[in-house]
Amino acid sequence: MELEPIENAIVIHPHLLQRFMKHGKDYANLLALYSFYIYHAQRQKTNQPLVTDEFTRKGMNWAIDRVKKTKKILKEMKLIEVVQKQKYYYVHLFFIYTKKKIGEILGKSTTSQKHSETEDLSPKKEKSKSEARLKPSVPNLLVKWIEYCDKNGIKYGKSNIKYWEKKLDKRLIIEQQEAIYKAINNNWKDFYLVPLKESKYHKLLGKSLMMERDCDTLLDIGYVNKKYIYQFKNIKVTTAEPPLQLFKRCGYDKVEVKTAPMVSVVRDNIMGLVKRF
Repeated sequence: MELEPIENAIVIHPHLLQRFMKHGKDYANLLALYSFYIYHAQRQKTNQPLVTDEFTRKGMNWAIDRVKKTKKILKEMKLIEVVQKQKYYYVHLFFIYTKKKIGEILGKSTTSQKHSETEDLSPKKEKSKSEARLKPSVPNLLVKWIEYCDKNGIKYGKSNIKYWEKKLDKRLIIEQQEAIYKAINNNWKDFYLVPLKESKYHKLLGKSLMMERDCDTLLDIGYVNKKYIYQFKNIKVTTAEPPLQLFKRCGYDKVEVKTAPMVSVVRDNIMGLVKRF
């Protein structure tokens, strides 16, 4: 059997485990809930994930009283704090191991981290709204959907969350946005994406644009403030021009350029001139 490499491993310091053990019968609950919070912090790429008590109850398959009791102990231990933003409550994790330190612990790296073994994942500088929305990872968009479900009393379980994650996986941001916001605006109980073969955007992946500056290989498309954001390997382009129209006007495939008839004709003519001299 071939084992896949561990990604985003959850590592808890032995000292913290000893602190959990001091709580006797609550040890297993503390370890499980704290690991659950770290897992969703990694998935949402923040140290302040949105994990409501109802979401936790369903994800952990616990009674709501068990969730609240264990969460209260974690707060008393100063490991987490609850932060309210509008009507939603986020769980703030003060420190999380860096990927580099996790690699050292798991034996993946020979370098050491001199200054600190943990890293505060709070953003170092404020990003623009466009940058923040250009790369909303799948979990972040899924959070919006779960907020909507909680608000409208739509029941869901762990299997539903896995199903939604699978649907959003490997889809362009603009496709994810369209699917989720359309479902929310229409008060649907599920969101829908067309198959990849029928997607009007997916066929543009890997293509390039010849504009004032060459835009090499499209990676993703987002939509913010009535403008499309095109992420290429070498540059980010923001414009109000829709994808199909823009690529029809300026798009090309680098593979086609390499083998285009015009290129071969010019090459033959140059070689012919060289031979004459």
